[in-house]
Amino acid sequence: MEVRSGRQPTIADVARLAGVPTATVSHVLRGRNPERVPEQIRERVYAAVRRLGYGDRRVGRSPSPERTDLVVMHAWTQGMLRSGLIAAELARLGSKLREAGYTFMLHDEPDLQGLRAARVWAQLRPAAVIAETAQFTSAAVETLQAAGTVPIGIGREPSPLVPTLVLDDSSLGEAAATHLLAQGRINLAVLLPRAPGARVYAEARYRGAERVATRHGARIRRVTMAESADDAAALVREWTKGDHPDGVFAWHDGYAGLLLGALLDAGLRVPDDIALVGAGNDAVCEMLRPRLTSVGAVPSPPGAAPAVLAALEDRWDPDRAVVSFTPRLHRRDT
Repeated sequence: MEVRSGRQPTIADVARLAGVPTATVSHVLRGRNPERVPEQIRERVYAAVRRLGYGDRRVGRSPSPERTDLVVMHAWTQGMLRSGLIAAELARLGSKLREAGYTFMLHDEPDLQGLRAARVWAQLRPAAVIAETAQFTSAAVETLQAAGTVPIGIGREPSPLVPTLVLDDSSLGEAAATHLLAQGRINLAVLLPRAPGARVYAEARYRGAERVATRHGARIRRVTMAESADDAAALVREWTKGDHPDGVFAWHDGYAGLLLGALLDAGLRVPDDIALVGAGNDAVCEMLRPRLTSVGAVPSPPGAAPAVLAALEDRWDPDRAVVSFTPRLHRRDT
């Protein structure tokens, strides 16, 4: 087995050469409770380490400071870490990576972008960096690859530069629209964020709602709003001047909460005049009055971990890199 030129060997390379799971390699290299691994297998691991020059590690010693089993996940927005949906998937991803012998680290510095971010990550010499695909410019990719790091993107569409985890949460829109139609609502609106960066991650939810509405012959429109009470009030004022929807699906519970306040301030009754459904099932849903109906979700098996491991181990399959979600409607008062 040979490692590609210019790339530092990873713990996955050692595991493949030794013919053992990556978790076994990690256990052997840590040197703790060696009796748990048969001597013959330990020798195979050590031989693979020597052959690959993996991190210049020596038998029974702790890993050198130049780690090659670190996987860095970049949190590129503040709201990302507040999302219960994302938090659940990050917890599962971290657990699966640790089982495979990797160390998972979340880098919470949203302002770090592009080439500057790549240079910071490259200094850590991680096995992989997972970040929004927009981060991975050609220069950023070259910088990471020179450090032996596999860049892995997250986005709505595959990137031509890096392996990409494609997120598809259109099922949340489908569930919300199905619920609204079941309540007799036939004039729907989907509330999307005004900021282009955030809207990229809301469009799939709109498409899901649109599919359901179209199938049932219902009207559906998209409306945009900044995440502010003033913008919510301005939107509701426009609605009170003419044709307003009778059912609204807000892409995020925070936006739904702002809209709910503006609707009530304008004298509109929720849900009698306008039914409202949010997304995320965050704690705020129970705090609002009336309490907010919301679509929660869990990542559908197998989640992101198998695709991330495939990228680390040179067996990337784009057809298996779509992360979908199973929705669950939490019906409350709106």
